Amino acid sequence: MTDPKPAIPPSFFSKTWFSGLYWQLSLTFLAVLTLLAGAYVYITVTSARQYFEAAQQRLNGQVAGRIVQYMSPFVEDGVDEEGVQRIFFNAMVINPSIEVYLLDTAGRILTYHTPGDSLLRKSVALAPVERYIASGQTLFIRGDDPRSDTREKIFSAARVERDGRRSGYVYVVLTGERYDSALALLLGDHIARLVRHTLAVTLLVAFVIGLVAFWFITRNLTAITSTVRRFREGDLTARIRLRATGELAQLAQTFNQMADKMAANLEALQMLERLRRELVANISHDLRTPVTAIHGYAETLWLKKNGLADAERDHYTHIILQSAGKLKSLVEELFQLSKLEALESVPQREPINLRELVQEVYQAFRFQADRKDISLSCTNGAGVTIVEIDAGMVERVLHNLVDNAIKYTPVGGSVAIRMAELDGTVEVSVADTGTGIAPDVLPYIFDRYYRRAGAPPSAPPGGMGLGLVIVKKILELHGSQIMVETGPATGTRFWFTLPLAGK
Repeated sequence: MTDPKPAIPPSFFSKTWFSGLYWQLSLTFLAVLTLLAGAYVYITVTSARQYFEAAQQRLNGQVAGRIVQYMSPFVEDGVDEEGVQRIFFNAMVINPSIEVYLLDTAGRILTYHTPGDSLLRKSVALAPVERYIASGQTLFIRGDDPRSDTREKIFSAARVERDGRRSGYVYVVLTGERYDSALALLLGDHIARLVRHTLAVTLLVAFVIGLVAFWFITRNLTAITSTVRRFREGDLTARIRLRATGELAQLAQTFNQMADKMAANLEALQMLERLRRELVANISHDLRTPVTAIHGYAETLWLKKNGLADAERDHYTHIILQSAGKLKSLVEELFQLSKLEALESVPQREPINLRELVQEVYQAFRFQADRKDISLSCTNGAGVTIVEIDAGMVERVLHNLVDNAIKYTPVGGSVAIRMAELDGTVEVSVADTGTGIAPDVLPYIFDRYYRRAGAPPSAPPGGMGLGLVIVKKILELHGSQIMVETGPATGTRFWFTLPLAGK
């Protein structure tokens, strides 16, 4: 596999950045900045206005008391309207922002002097007035604005006493209509200058800094996205290369590991598919040979049933039986191998005298060896050797090893079966005096696909080569493994070990 090119994050001005997470974050950040700026302006203006009102109330808190000192608003038959209006007028000339009201003891407005004549309240709540007077005229508090039915304003207030008794209040609104108009103009100008000179520059700088910060934050994520997209589109060499640490680096490493695993699995699947096709082709070829022989000789027997001599008929029948035997053996091997690979065959272990099992296999192959003029010997000693195994499976192992040894041993050669106990185990070996296994074939003799995919010219001829594959699978189920040594002058020796019972 070629070395993958590193995923390089797009540049800051790349078209990729004008969509997706980067600009979503940037626009969200801009919206948050705008909201914060609006909140800042609101809080600043509100705080400034409250500060000015508190200062105004503290500085002008004695206005109502001084007005009371210079007037006697009540006469025998009511309110001295002319005297009160004169005093109220003089106070407003000195301080045009105020509005002056005379209240009775219930808070009802008796008379007043304001720039206009419109009043929306006929009385004023006295609770804030009493609290203000009780604080020594230092408390920051708002009271009712007689010129509005909902608004409250800062005020100054003082009691009016007559003959030692409270007869009313002087109630002075410190921020009248004129004050509100002037303040509105000043605040509008202040807000405009604040937004123009301060907030605009602050927002712009903060937004630019945010853009750069988000670019640094999301560039690695964009590189990951780009690499994943390449991998999805079929570039299996795409890997993420980040110069970073933390969660994104872990994500990149995890993706790279997953991509390596998927690429390896895909390559393995492609190899298996190729080998499967070769397996089907080879199985078809190996099955076709005995089937063709059976069909051909059976057809000959049918067509010439009245013209064949007994010797010819016997010869054809023998070939048919021999081919049927080969076909049966091939099918059995395929069936058993499929069960072993699917783990459907589980060893049914039981105590078995291994010497007797080896002796039975030896007796079963004596006739076949004699017919080929091969010397078959068995050295398994005397006594009892108990192992816990699946007798049928281990017998199949010995059967396949001895059958292969006889098959690949030339006429006049020898095959030796030996068994010996070694340190709590028993070793069983099958050795022949054949030509050995070529070095280029030896690594693949237990591979079910290689043999059937067409081995090199030096490979042993014949069959699908499933016998040794079955041997390996069965021994693995018994916790053992098959070993082999070979040479052109010494032949081939297979052996395996099994633990003795109780060891």
